[in-house]
Amino acid sequence: MEVTVIGTGRMGSALVRRLAKQGFDVYAWNRTKERLRDLPAKAIDDISQARGVTIIFVSDDEALNAVKGVGGDIIVLSGTYSVSAVTAFNARFTSMGRGLLAAPVVGGPADVENGTAIYLVGGPEATYQRVREVFDRLGFVIRLPTAESAMALKLAYNAFLIGSMALLGEYVVLGRTYGVDDDTLKSLLSRTVFKDVAEKYLDRMLKPKSPPSFTLALAAKDVHYAVKSAGDAKTPLVVSSAVKSLYELLAVLGFGNEDYVRAGLLELIGGLREK
Repeated sequence: MEVTVIGTGRMGSALVRRLAKQGFDVYAWNRTKERLRDLPAKAIDDISQARGVTIIFVSDDEALNAVKGVGGDIIVLSGTYSVSAVTAFNARFTSMGRGLLAAPVVGGPADVENGTAIYLVGGPEATYQRVREVFDRLGFVIRLPTAESAMALKLAYNAFLIGSMALLGEYVVLGRTYGVDDDTLKSLLSRTVFKDVAEKYLDRMLKPKSPPSFTLALAAKDVHYAVKSAGDAKTPLVVSSAVKSLYELLAVLGFGNEDYVRAGLLELIGGLREK
C-alpha cells in the first residue's frame, strides 16, 4: 500500500520511519527538502504528487489552510489543529468526493516510531475501513465518529496534560519556598495516585534534556486551540484560559524552546530578570 506523509518534522519523520519498517511504500514531502534527505521515503516535489493514503503532519492551522491541491485517495489529518480548521478542511475535501479522517496522535516521536502511540481516528467508518491496514500497523486506535470529535479529544487531552505540568511545577516551587526538597515531594507523589506522573515527569522537569521532545511554544499553541475551539462552541474553558496565558507569556519572554513541563517553575522568569 502507498502512503504519503506531508510534513516531516519530528513527528512526521518518526511516522515515515514507522511506515517504512512496516513495509509500506512511503512517499514524503516537506517545505524544507533537506529534511527528507535521510528518511526512508521517496521524496516528491509537490503535494499534488501525493499517492495512496496521504497523512498530513504540518505544524499549525495556518500551514493546514495552505494545503491546497494535495494528491492521494484518502486524506488523514494527524497534526494538532483547531476544530474550526478541521471543519473547514473537511468541507473542502469531502466536497470533492474524497475521504477524510482526522487521526491526531497521543505520544511523542519515539512512541510513533516504536508503534506505541495512540491514534484518535475520527470520520466515517467506510473511510476508516479503507485505511485500517495502515492504522493496524501504527499503534493503538481509538475510534471517534467525526474528524471534529477526534481533534476535540486530542485538544482536551493536551490541555489537561499541559495544565497538569504547570500545576506540578508550581507545587515544586511552593515546596522549595518552605524548605521541602524535590526528593521529598517525589517520595510523597510516588505513594499516591500521582505515582506515574512523578516517575515520568518530575525528573524531566527538574533535570531538563536538550532538545525537548515537545516545546513550551508548541504547548502554548495547543492550549490556544483548545480554548479557541471551546469558545467557538460557546463552552468557555476558564482554567485552560489561565494556563494558555501562562504559556503564552513565557513564550513571549523567550522560553518558547524550553521543555513544556517546566512552565510552572516560575523562577525561570526570575532567571530572565537576572540576565
